[in-house]
Amino acid sequence: MRVIATTVVRESIRGKQKTGYIYDIDWDALKVQHSLAVPDPSYPESDDNPRGGVRGGRGVAVTKDGILVANYDTVYTYDDEWNQLDSYSHPLFIGTHEVDWDGRHLYMAATGIDVVLRYDPKSRSVETVWDPHGPELAERFNIRRRPHAVDGTVDYRVRQAPILDECHINGVTRSGDATIINCGLVRRRPSTAVRSIRKLRRRLGVEQKRDNRKNHGESWVVRVNGTAASDVLLQMANHDFPTHNGQLLSDRRIVVNDSTNNTVRVFSPDGQTELFQKQMPGTWLRGLEPVEGSRILLGTAPATVVLLDVESGETLGQLKLSDNPNEAIHGLTVCPDPGDRL
Repeated sequence: MRVIATTVVRESIRGKQKTGYIYDIDWDALKVQHSLAVPDPSYPESDDNPRGGVRGGRGVAVTKDGILVANYDTVYTYDDEWNQLDSYSHPLFIGTHEVDWDGRHLYMAATGIDVVLRYDPKSRSVETVWDPHGPELAERFNIRRRPHAVDGTVDYRVRQAPILDECHINGVTRSGDATIINCGLVRRRPSTAVRSIRKLRRRLGVEQKRDNRKNHGESWVVRVNGTAASDVLLQMANHDFPTHNGQLLSDRRIVVNDSTNNTVRVFSPDGQTELFQKQMPGTWLRGLEPVEGSRILLGTAPATVVLLDVESGETLGQLKLSDNPNEAIHGLTVCPDPGDRL
């Protein structure tokens, strides 16, 4: 089995050191066959987040025309020997977190602007396929309405408009005709009554204790079927760090990386019953790829790939890619043989 992982080196200094790597792994031999640095972003000034910002490789997908690797704002195409064939950026490519391929399109979680994009490498077309800040969903989910366009007329890479990250959309996979989306940290607006009381207290000069946990919220796994309504399959409350990689196993069970507790969790298809959980060693649990049956590949830091059975809880193999405690797996995929690629 051939596995490809991309990493982010947290706290790395762009321009002075590499901020992430691509690892081509022979899993059967538990050996790295090839590694190379992820290219620097094309528009690094668009994000000043000191925790992770524009660093490293965000997602990877394998197609019959090449291996696609996304960094913060650009998609690169490589051949199997890791020669770069192409690259493309777009006004909506900002804060990419995870990608998936359906045979024609690359689905991309654009965390910096809270949307899911669909990119066709042949035509260079890019469209928004899910926007929780649209009029209907913003009201339903009780989050802010989108103040600026996400149709390509506004270039977010050069800050023609501010970024928007209230749902922290950081994962997208395709499941049949549906798109499965991980909203890692949803911070809903307070109710009208709560906002009114806060305004009144400020007007009266009344001191009030404020919750400083600004990175605290809910996590959702959402299913979108074309133009049909969005279904929240799984809703998890009380998180201080975003969840990652929420997706479906082959039997429709929901699996998610709970990064607050560094625990992988599996839920029933209706999201109501937790069937399995296991706390993983290391930190920054991120990266998840179902293999077959109940087996999944996971990523932790220092950059390590683990093969886990989510029924028995048994670790079936692992490979450490780096000794750097700040280097974390981000993108993770199994690479099919050339004849089996879509």
